Amino acid sequence: MTVSMDQTASDFLKPGAFRVTGLTPDGLKIPELARDTLKRFILLGYKRVNPCLWVVFLGGTGTGKSTLFNAFCGRPLSATGVERPKTAGPVAHAHSPCLFQEAFPFPEIELAFISPGDADLPCSGKAGQLTVLAAEEEKPSHLVLVDTPDLDSVEEVNHSAARDLYSLSDAVVFVSSQEKYADEVLHDFFMKVVQDEKPTFFVLNKASSETTREEILKALQNQGLHIHGANLWLIPHTTPGTYDRIAERKSFIRMRDAFLQTFTREQAQHIKSAAASRETRALKKDLKSLQSLLALENQAVDEWLKKLQELTHRSSLEYVQNQKERFSKTSGQYLKVEIRKLFSRYDLLAKPRQAIRKVFIAPLHLMGLTRKSTRADREAGLLKVRENVAFSPVQETLARFNLLVLKTLSPPQEDAPLFKALRSPHLPLTEPEIRQYILAAQEDLAQWLEETFEELARGIPTGKKVGIYSTSVLWGILILTFEVVVGGGFTMLDAALDSALAPFVTKGAVEVFAYHEIRKIAKELALRYQEGLLSVLRRQEERYVACIESLTTTPETLQAVKGLEKSAWA
Repeated sequence: MTVSMDQTASDFLKPGAFRVTGLTPDGLKIPELARDTLKRFILLGYKRVNPCLWVVFLGGTGTGKSTLFNAFCGRPLSATGVERPKTAGPVAHAHSPCLFQEAFPFPEIELAFISPGDADLPCSGKAGQLTVLAAEEEKPSHLVLVDTPDLDSVEEVNHSAARDLYSLSDAVVFVSSQEKYADEVLHDFFMKVVQDEKPTFFVLNKASSETTREEILKALQNQGLHIHGANLWLIPHTTPGTYDRIAERKSFIRMRDAFLQTFTREQAQHIKSAAASRETRALKKDLKSLQSLLALENQAVDEWLKKLQELTHRSSLEYVQNQKERFSKTSGQYLKVEIRKLFSRYDLLAKPRQAIRKVFIAPLHLMGLTRKSTRADREAGLLKVRENVAFSPVQETLARFNLLVLKTLSPPQEDAPLFKALRSPHLPLTEPEIRQYILAAQEDLAQWLEETFEELARGIPTGKKVGIYSTSVLWGILILTFEVVVGGGFTMLDAALDSALAPFVTKGAVEVFAYHEIRKIAKELALRYQEGLLSVLRRQEERYVACIESLTTTPETLQAVKGLEKSAWA
């Protein structure tokens, strides 16, 4: 079986692709689980094509780990010392068939290959780098031995390198000492080694002559660490504690012989195959868990979006209801009075007065002292209305809406990404933005109103430019309607307009037609303006949607995870 990840999948499976809101109890585990799972998937693929058995030496500061590593290698490859951590970066000892560079699974670790003659030995290694020293002996050529930085290193880069190389390993030599074997950090890591079921040599280095195997096994058992006695090795304290002196000790020679018998070339393939099976099962389990957590997170996001829609709808209804209450009988009476004034100003219904008017204004026409209603007049009327627009009702509605979102849709945990995102000062619409959107909606409405008026005016018969069908009266009524709508009267405009126009509507066909056209325009005007104002609320809703989408794993990544599961054990 080949484990690989195609380029398309890898584009969607980068660590940053797994985003969470914090709406589900275990959602915050997703990024770390995804990161570890992807790393293990890549590791599994690398180990399947790498023919060698990787054995890592793990231990704490001062346990003699590097000295034992040198003793196994038969020469001083890794720097040693007790006064401070000597291994600044991992050092590997490998034969040329094992120097597999393609697709090394840790991009953050640089590979540095050094020939024995070029090396300045012993080598301390370098942080962020795996120094690979070529082995001179032909046997055992199937092994890669790696001295790792101390597990209790205060340098995170070293600690991380030790963890990564452990995950790459097929077997472990875990080195401790009498003053370190009860150390909490080493205990926790060794517990993981035991749980992972990797072949392990547990070495108690620098052991006193009074220390017995039974005593150490019992002490480990008391700490919850149950290991087979054959895997426990005691190396007595040696003065000086150099690698060559240790290599001469019978206890070390017995351990090294057991090590080589355990990890023969034939056994190595069985070990790697068994490890691949274990890791595949674990990977499958983790991928299932990852998909389950992602599904729960996305389900929570869908429910959150539905609740957001409900809040938007509720806020819209409340806004319309508030405007309906503001448009009182007094506002309806205002419309009646203004329409009466309008007809009084442009009363062309009475023919006698029309004739007298023509006699008196004819000389004024000749002198150019009269003027007709122009586009400039209409624009002035529209501008006057727009100057009196009230922004506060929409601002108040948005403020209540935003508060409601925080109260009902924010996760309770302060460390949840959505909790922090909802409180970003850049999320709510600002007052200038609200004004800009409202004025833009009014501008569109004014343009529509003027275009509608011009279309209607073109259809007025020449001999019928009187009464309610006069262009002056018609425009005046539409401006009044616009003014009432902008004032918040869009909810009761039909009834008020009917009441205001009724006394001026005759039974003539043209008058009735004009009346119905005005009512139709007024109704659409009200609907358009209401829609324009509510669109500001929807713009705020869109910001919340964009906010939670930025914290949600994309469908493409979810699909890539499913593809990953199939390729891992198809």
